[in-house]
Amino acid sequence: MALLNRNTGFLLGNVIGLSVLVAGIVITAPQKQAEQAEIDKRNSQVVVVSLADLKAGARISSELVKEERKPHQEVPLNAVESTKKIIGLLTKADIKKGQIITYSLLDLQSRDSQPIEANEK
Repeated sequence: MALLNRNTGFLLGNVIGLSVLVAGIVITAPQKQAEQAEIDKRNSQVVVVSLADLKAGARISSELVKEERKPHQEVPLNAVESTKKIIGLLTKADIKKGQIITYSLLDLQSRDSQPIEANEK
C-alpha cells in the first residue's frame, strides 16, 4: 500500500508540475510575441517598394507600389517612406520589382504636369 501511495504521489507531482509549466508557457507566449514585435518595429522602418518592374518614364500609381517594413541596414538614406508622397510622379530610371524606391529614382517635378487627384492632396 505504501508503494502505491508513493507512486501515486510521484505521478500526481509530475502532473501538477507539467500543468504549471504549460500554464506558464501559455500565459507568457502572447507577451513574448508582443515584445518581439516591438523589437522588430524598432529595428526596421516603413519604406515604399515596387510591386512590378518599372521602366524609366513610368508614372507611379497606387497599384505599382506598396509600403513595407524593412530592417534599417537594408534601407538607403533617401528611401521614400510613404506612397502618398510619390503617387503621380514619373520614374527617372528603371526600377526592379521588390526594389526600395528612393527619391533619386523619381522625377520630383513631374507631378506638376498632371492634375493631382483629390485623395493625393
